[in-house]
Amino acid sequence: MTVSPGIRSRIRRLAWPDRLLLVLIVFCSIGGIPANYLHLRHRMDSTAVFLELLTETVWATIAGVVAYSVIRRKRRPSDYGFSLRRGGLASLAMLAVIHVYLALSGKLTLSAPESYLLSAVGAFMEELLFRAIAIDMFVVLMDGVQAKAFWAILASSALWSLPHIPSKSPAQLLPGIFLGGLFFGYVYHKSRSILLPAWIHVAANAGYLAGIWMAGLYCLISFAGWIAPNRRARCFPACPGRASNRRRRDMPQSSPPRLPAADRPG
Repeated sequence: MTVSPGIRSRIRRLAWPDRLLLVLIVFCSIGGIPANYLHLRHRMDSTAVFLELLTETVWATIAGVVAYSVIRRKRRPSDYGFSLRRGGLASLAMLAVIHVYLALSGKLTLSAPESYLLSAVGAFMEELLFRAIAIDMFVVLMDGVQAKAFWAILASSALWSLPHIPSKSPAQLLPGIFLGGLFFGYVYHKSRSILLPAWIHVAANAGYLAGIWMAGLYCLISFAGWIAPNRRARCFPACPGRASNRRRRDMPQSSPPRLPAADRPG
């Protein structure tokens, strides 16, 4: 696989935490295929324990890199999708109301309660890595490409789908995983928050889909109407030139030199 010189140069200009996150995206996508295959066939032996420890180590590494970038490199939590702006809070409130309704009506049932916490953490980390980090980073790497936000969402959804190949049939993989990834990516792109897609993802992993997708679509339609079209895709924190552009914008503008009275026109 060849990479264009422009993309290679942009990767080299990324800060080391962002290059590490890019490696983790590829590792989780490609390495997740054999890991998921082995997990399905070794559920109760030492191989399953090793795979769980490896997964938790990767999650801890992702969380550590993000925490380091926020604390030491002074990046904002919203750069990694931890934001309630642009309809995110209202959308989460709507999902909460629907969850309460389903619970009171007896329609909220868990099909996998024994592993709910692990499943919830996994869904949240997948949204953090494959949505908040991957989409923004791909937008930066595809600078100059038309409709780069669309291609970034498409690429992140394809990478997210790869680890599910051993555990899903083709009929489940395309509509349930790949199109679901496009949906999650679009929700993140519009809301700039991973909280809403992570909530829907956790609900899907828990086994109760009744009402969840309709709630997500309702929220998507709602805040898509509240938000004006994005003027420009937001730059990933490590976007080259971001600091220099800010410095140029903050520099005082010098006024043009005044001509002597005798040299002024008419």
